[in-house]
Amino acid sequence: MGEGESILILGEGRIAQAVLYYLKKYPWLERIEFYSSDKRVEKYSLIISCLPGKEAPLGLELALKFRKNLLDVSDLDPPFYSKRKRDIEKRGIFVVPGCGFCPGLVNFIIGREIYLEPKIDNVFIKVGSLSKESFFFPFLWCFEDLILEHRLPSFQIISGRKIKLSPFSGYKKEKLLGISAESYFSVSGFENILEKKRFLNFHFRVIRPVGFRDFFYFLENYGFLNKENFEYTRKVVEKVKKDNYTIAIIELRRGRRKIVWEIVSFSKKESLLNSMQKITAIVPASLYRIIFMKKIPLKGLIFMEELAKNEILFEQMWENIKEKGISLERRTGKSC
Repeated sequence: MGEGESILILGEGRIAQAVLYYLKKYPWLERIEFYSSDKRVEKYSLIISCLPGKEAPLGLELALKFRKNLLDVSDLDPPFYSKRKRDIEKRGIFVVPGCGFCPGLVNFIIGREIYLEPKIDNVFIKVGSLSKESFFFPFLWCFEDLILEHRLPSFQIISGRKIKLSPFSGYKKEKLLGISAESYFSVSGFENILEKKRFLNFHFRVIRPVGFRDFFYFLENYGFLNKENFEYTRKVVEKVKKDNYTIAIIELRRGRRKIVWEIVSFSKKESLLNSMQKITAIVPASLYRIIFMKKIPLKGLIFMEELAKNEILFEQMWENIKEKGISLERRTGKSC
């Protein structure tokens, strides 16, 4: 990448729009456009893919076909990319999968902490969106992927064993930011981390406002999530806007030593971007900015947890995120 920079964004949903919002602030970019079948992909310097799950493979397909670097926000499982690792290397490009919030920023933090302390063997993650408004359930990102997340079984590492759990397993009441909430085990994008290191426990929980599980079952049982009603339901739930938070709590342990990261993104109901759009889109936008400004050479398939080993990238990422008013806090202590 160099002078005359231009970026092609795949997708035109809320995360794609937020990526565009941040990229427009970079004066050196000559052109930023959304993808369509008549676009000449070869004319762009970089692809940023923000596609929903079913369409997501198109990002890597175009990157390989036209030899274009790719920052992929789409939520595809790591093995999808690992199978094409040799193809990526042969094409002489770099591909960064899971380049969003979770997977993405959360992987970045975990990767950095394990790089600094390889003996960490317990990781507990909670991620989700909340509102202080009673009986309001924020649907802040891709509706299709959010619904699918609560239909799929998850795999968790519990006491050294990989265990398959059904959706909404491990229901637990929570109190976060003074808001009544609930959490449950959920699917995640940490397969690449789990393949490279053994853990005693590695738990991923999704956080939702209290009552969300029952609301989901209501939608499911009354057919609101059936194919013929899906688009109508999406429009109804996405139309309502309230003040909203997106948070992540990451706890890492080695023996009695404990490290806790807390990330909080907040948006007023009238804000141009909701809290999930902010924290997700700033990751690929910041990563692109750092690579361009610092001229950091990247090559091949690089997961976010691997990028975190680069101190310049890590420090610059936090500076860029804090500039956008997102709260980041790291604490250390001892576990009970």
